[in-house]
Amino acid sequence: MSDPSKDKSDELIHPVARPFLWLDAPWLKSAMIWVFGLLALAFAGVDFFHHRHEYVPFAETYGFYAWWGFASFVAAVMIGWFGIRKFLGREENYWDKESHDD
Repeated sequence: MSDPSKDKSDELIHPVARPFLWLDAPWLKSAMIWVFGLLALAFAGVDFFHHRHEYVPFAETYGFYAWWGFASFVAAVMIGWFGIRKFLGREENYWDKESHDD
């Protein structure tokens, strides 16, 4: 006999996954955003006080690595949207076509 206090969606959760359900909690998601945001601000602040000895002079500008990382991420996303899609993408009805190998 099934326990009526259990939710139907609770039956769909694998027993090995149960100890990790706290990772999907809303408080954890917002806490991660705050923690990573504060770390980013802290590292940006350290950039003003720590003198780097770089090989190229433009890398010594304040916030260079933050801007470089952001620009690289944007470039990777744009290449994925526009460049790689042309090579790897399929037509919208690719799987709906009639096959002729009867």
